Amino acid sequence: MTLKPPFRIALSAALAVLVLVPTTALAGKPGGGRSCTRSAPSVSAENTWAWASTGSWGMSSQRLSYQIRLVNNDVGCSSSNFVVSLSAPSGFSVSIPTNTLSLKSTTQGYLWAYVTSPAGIADGDYPLALTVQRGGTTDPAVSSTTYYKVYSSDTVGPTLFWPNPGDGQTIAGRSYNVVVSANDDHAVKQIDIYIDNVYRSTSLCDDISYNCHAAYTWTTATGQHTATFEAQDWMGNVSVMTVNFTVG
Repeated sequence: MTLKPPFRIALSAALAVLVLVPTTALAGKPGGGRSCTRSAPSVSAENTWAWASTGSWGMSSQRLSYQIRLVNNDVGCSSSNFVVSLSAPSGFSVSIPTNTLSLKSTTQGYLWAYVTSPAGIADGDYPLALTVQRGGTTDPAVSSTTYYKVYSSDTVGPTLFWPNPGDGQTIAGRSYNVVVSANDDHAVKQIDIYIDNVYRSTSLCDDISYNCHAAYTWTTATGQHTATFEAQDWMGNVSVMTVNFTVG
């Protein structure tokens, strides 16, 4: 059936109404119609010197690295910029090279802060106050606390664990990822790997945790071999682990 001009005009007008109604209804809603729920962000330091204990061990005048975890708890909103700050007791030096982070809703990101204790400071736990605020707003700042744990003596070496290959193990393949882990009552400084008494690699441990991990990709050779791991803490205490293994 062929529509006459009046019907074509009426149909076009009806379509125009159908198109305009949802567009008008969505006006003013963030995210193209999705609801936006703003929530306070979360901020914390990822440093843990032991399970469920926050802070990092450091000696007088030592610079420690703090990994800062920031979480945007908004739901269905556009991205927000967050500004992070860290304050320390008098005499401490604090540096946050990048203190602003843009995050989408329900996502997280990380920043780095560097803290140096003053020379000659007494042993003890010194609080570091973290704060985060949504940029360009007057929203209240959110805070949390971590610690710089000053120590001046340590006679216990690191503990080595989870070697791979393990003692007595038989492995195969043209190459093998030789790994080991270590922890310390204060902090591990480095782990050295030797294979068949030949030095292979050194892994320097970031001072963000009392745990440290080392890995070395070794080109295998058939026969019996040894892997020796040496872990050292910041006071020079050394622990050694040796495993015997076979390449089949």
